[in-house]
Amino acid sequence: MGVQRAVWVFALLGACKAGGGGGGKDAGDEAFSLDVYPPEGARGTSMEVSVGSSRSVFTFGDTTVDLGEGITVDQVDVDDGFGLRAAVTIEPDAELGPRTVSVETGSRTLTIPDGFEVIDQSFSVEPDSGLMGETLDLELVGHNTDWASGVTWPSFGDGIEVVEFTVLSETLAEATVTISPDAAPGWRNVVMDNGGGDRVTLYDGFKVDRVALAATFDPPEAEQGDTVEFTIQARGTDFLAAGDAGPAISFRDAWGDNPDIVVDSVTVLDSENLFGQMTLSNAASLGSRDVVVDSGDEAVLIPDAFEVIGGDWSLEEVAISLYFVVLREKDNDTGEIYERVLANCQFYIPLDPPCPSGGGSGSGSGNLDYPTPYDNNQVFGVTGSGESTEDDCPYPTTLSAGDHVWLESDANTVTLDKHIDSASGVIYYTNDDLTLADYVPDNVYDLHTEGDPDAIGEYLLEEVLPTVPADWEWLSPDLWGNYTQSRAEDFTFTWTPAQTYPDAIFMVEIFDYNNLGPLAEDGWYGYLGVYPWDDGEHTFTASELSMFAPGWVPVTAFSYIQGREFGLPESIYQTNQAFSYISLYQTMILE
Repeated sequence: MGVQRAVWVFALLGACKAGGGGGGKDAGDEAFSLDVYPPEGARGTSMEVSVGSSRSVFTFGDTTVDLGEGITVDQVDVDDGFGLRAAVTIEPDAELGPRTVSVETGSRTLTIPDGFEVIDQSFSVEPDSGLMGETLDLELVGHNTDWASGVTWPSFGDGIEVVEFTVLSETLAEATVTISPDAAPGWRNVVMDNGGGDRVTLYDGFKVDRVALAATFDPPEAEQGDTVEFTIQARGTDFLAAGDAGPAISFRDAWGDNPDIVVDSVTVLDSENLFGQMTLSNAASLGSRDVVVDSGDEAVLIPDAFEVIGGDWSLEEVAISLYFVVLREKDNDTGEIYERVLANCQFYIPLDPPCPSGGGSGSGSGNLDYPTPYDNNQVFGVTGSGESTEDDCPYPTTLSAGDHVWLESDANTVTLDKHIDSASGVIYYTNDDLTLADYVPDNVYDLHTEGDPDAIGEYLLEEVLPTVPADWEWLSPDLWGNYTQSRAEDFTFTWTPAQTYPDAIFMVEIFDYNNLGPLAEDGWYGYLGVYPWDDGEHTFTASELSMFAPGWVPVTAFSYIQGREFGLPESIYQTNQAFSYISLYQTMILE
């Protein structure tokens, strides 16, 4: 890795012959400064190196430059007595490290010790320029680099923000950058930081053009949950280039693109003016927003375009999430079963507009179908991209109901404590110390809130959370120690009856997440599932298993039940349903 620095060297001219017929004082009798830019270059690359002087010393026609063995000087152009440019080629096997730069000019020999360094890595950026106020996509191509996702990150200097960066390979990456309207124009260095002090600089690697794309956005603020009209006026843009659909408009907060604002409509008036309508989620992040208007060939950034301010809430808008579950997992190495018991409750305001479901952007619906009750095996290949947009949705507004809520029944009381997630601010109620002794099968719990005078008051919602009718146990086969099942043979499994029908269901699933065999060759994943009759034994056939590719597969069984519909007395949401299950996760190998 080269030393990232400009090189300034003070050189004394010694043993120089007096020039021509002049009788004046020779420059070799005085000290002056020389600089080399850029101060480094990578093996296997061609580049231009400039040498500058604080005094006029370079002569036309008889000036040569030498950067040492392994570097060929293809051409030297003297601009004036104060500067020259040399086109050089650095051989792939040139010795790494600093070297002396030597300039023969007229009757003088000028040397710059450690004036240039040969390094091993380099990269290029394409395109290498952008307009003030523009958002654009860049391709970065490395030479002898070892870029890594999650580690490597580029920097373009003040006024250019890297919105998105993706490492495609050790030598190829993509970046989306926005250039601030007030970014300083001109060339700037691009630095690729590979972590641990490993940094490579592309000198004068990107240029901010003096031409500016400028735009304004109105209104200056909007409230959570509101639907508002907006106008955008721009200079030097062409909104008409986007065609009939109009430009794509997106919104960014401090963490990047945020889909918590939906653009309902856009009408382009002319190349520099448009208006539209947008709806803010009732949980839209508060604070300043940048707006990006993408017309296809160009994208305009409007920094701090408007501010999202808080909206009011009402008890009429409050929904409830409630569950009580037992999670078991069999360790493949030891056969030991690890168990967690979780209970969780949240009081929240459902997103409006609702967040889109993921997985449906591919060739099919992306939705997960379920077996037909009962005892009928079902094989599904689930199509879609597998990319969920739910991860990009805003966190819904959550509300406090006091320091505790309780699950109360004649059998026992389970206390859930209030927690606030430090990153998102989400309020939820849970208990980290529950065991199976707290989970009473074939029971039904009331939900009792302690009450918060500033949010959710005290309520007793009766008989809203049932538990499954019985604890159950997987009997055979014993799925651990790399248990192997032939796809050419039937797979018969047994369990102690879960006694769930008709109030609850018992389900067994084998998923094809990793193998992507014939079961899901055109989609994201597939699975084989059944709601078996509660007689303690069932079979998946060889013809069904043959649809999987060889390899490991997860096997999940669970008994599941939902409670009655309920809600806070004042709320419009009266169809909340609590749920509960006891599940077991295991794996086996298909061959």
